[in-house]
Amino acid sequence: MTAAPYPAPQPAPQPGRPDRPRSTSLTGPVVTTSIGLLVLLATLVVGILTARTFIGLVTSDVLSASGVPGPDVVADAPAPGATTATLEAGQRYAVHLAWPAQGAIEPRLADVVLLQAPSGDVVAADGDPAVDGTFTAGTWTVESVAAFTAPESGTYQVAVPAADVSDARVLVAPDQDVAPFVGGVLGSVAGVFGVLVLGAFGAGLVLGGVIWWVVRARARRAARPA
Repeated sequence: MTAAPYPAPQPAPQPGRPDRPRSTSLTGPVVTTSIGLLVLLATLVVGILTARTFIGLVTSDVLSASGVPGPDVVADAPAPGATTATLEAGQRYAVHLAWPAQGAIEPRLADVVLLQAPSGDVVAADGDPAVDGTFTAGTWTVESVAAFTAPESGTYQVAVPAADVSDARVLVAPDQDVAPFVGGVLGSVAGVFGVLVLGAFGAGLVLGGVIWWVVRARARRAARPA
């Protein structure tokens, strides 16, 4: 009789490393990708809010794009020219110089703006505005050039000196507070930083989730019976 062959030796199981089948569940990849998309959506919202805050800092209610004085303006006159303004006692006002944006030079007033109070006292607008800024509104460029505090309430006579460019105008409006402006600047900086951090985190989650998804999908296909 021919002796039966011995069975082939089987490898001994390694302790602590059980032979487990590869996971084919898509729950992890789906959750990771969904969280990444939600983070990217939050990044878009933060970006929109940051942009609106920044636009609010560089624009003003002094002059519209069509050249019409904004709702904050209490006096508007050509340079040179005269007008009246109803002011409140103790209120700080800023003087804005506007000129056509296509002008080759940045104009200056020949003298300070003078205001005659109802009592007859003359106030010179020779102070510094709280926020000294320049912005463009349509075809106009507007710059904050001076400021003053109204000593009493009532109607003032406003005398505007000449400017060294034609079609220049002077607009008077309440002076902007420093605290909200600084807060807006800090908020814009924080918003940009938040957009960068959230965007990188969300993009990483989406990319990792998609790669994980592809790996699990291949494992599912490999686990199917032939």
